[in-house]
Amino acid sequence: MAGTEGEGRKRGPWNVVFVIAIVVFVGSLIALGIIAFSYLQGQQKYGEIAETSDFDPNDLNDPDGLKQVAIDWDALKAVNPDTVGWIYMPETRVNYPVVQGQDNEHYLTYDFDGDQGWLAEYGAVFLDYRNKSDWSDQVSFIYGHHMNDGSMFADIAGLADQARFDQCRTVYVLTPHGNYRLRSFSLVHCSAYDPIVETSFDSAEAMTQYVQDKMDRSEVAVPDAPKASDITKVFALATCDSNSSGRYVLFCYVVDTTAKGLAGEVGLAQNPEGQTEGFDNGLEAVE
Repeated sequence: MAGTEGEGRKRGPWNVVFVIAIVVFVGSLIALGIIAFSYLQGQQKYGEIAETSDFDPNDLNDPDGLKQVAIDWDALKAVNPDTVGWIYMPETRVNYPVVQGQDNEHYLTYDFDGDQGWLAEYGAVFLDYRNKSDWSDQVSFIYGHHMNDGSMFADIAGLADQARFDQCRTVYVLTPHGNYRLRSFSLVHCSAYDPIVETSFDSAEAMTQYVQDKMDRSEVAVPDAPKASDITKVFALATCDSNSSGRYVLFCYVVDTTAKGLAGEVGLAQNPEGQTEGFDNGLEAVE
């Protein structure tokens, strides 16, 4: 009897450990299920938003596609009045409405419909709140999450691979004020606190220095990039590096546009106000 009691006491702690392990395992499965459901829900929601927009990427294959492509801005603004544009990147999953909030925090967790996810927060693709909503700044910053399912701006981080970067050089930004066809000229990997966000400059020389710095810091080779002095309007797409606290920022120049007052060639649009604002880094909240 003494031996049996001793064996029972020995098994007791291991029984507790086993039960705890089972509880943790089941809890993990439930959490993974919730995350998977959140991903699926997010994908379905943004798929429905794409239908609402009436945007057909195939329209851009036409030689005059930039002029002919249509977005139902009224329908999108009826869902979310903060709508300022649409971004589409061929050969990737980037195909989303762009919103602009009162700060750079709100749309990190709230999606286009104004909902928050459970464990997986899609948020929304958004324009920096300090940019002008008509996209007239010399540099416009657009942010999106790096989602583990490859959605939102996850493809931006993947462009650190040279072959993938070369495959995905074209970006379209469609807005109520005109459409833009862009071509990337740099992919910068930086810290969340890098003072990289500047939207306007007090001279052409300052803008050129800014562009040249981004070219010099590129993670990939871009031998066909224009001269820095020829690039006077830039779009920057930013997302987090899931392997560190860093950020990837894709810089693009304008190849063609239908925006009023701008020419359809490189070297677009000096800021008419010619003013510089004191911006901080702006990237620390983006994940």
